[in-house]
Amino acid sequence: MSTPHPIKRVIPTLVIAACLLGCAALALAAIFLRPHSFATFSEAVGYVLDQRGIAYESVFIDRSWPDTVNDITYGANLLIVLPDNGTVLGRLDCRGWKKDCFFTVREFGIYREPLPALTEQRRLPWIAWIEEALGVKF
Repeated sequence: MSTPHPIKRVIPTLVIAACLLGCAALALAAIFLRPHSFATFSEAVGYVLDQRGIAYESVFIDRSWPDTVNDITYGANLLIVLPDNGTVLGRLDCRGWKKDCFFTVREFGIYREPLPALTEQRRLPWIAWIEEALGVKF
């Protein structure tokens, strides 16, 4: 009985490894290239502030009585907490129910800045795991 040539044993292993690496590369490319999605207004406002290079710690939405009376449009006050524990006030308004939204923060020189649309999508657990492992948020 003859033994198979060593190349005949290595080629299937290389093909399998190449397929696995290709799948991993496609998955990472899909994560990095997908558009940002936001489930809350706080995330969307924070994204715009990040894009403008404005440092902040958190964004709170305060939707109270006259805003809650109207169920056709959406309005709320913004409270932006700064790194030095200061706060800045702003306003969030939508022409429809959580659609076609914009916000104003006069102290930052932001007037009627359009907000990205909110999505109902939740992040998949494996994407959250990759974000946590890499220390980034997609």
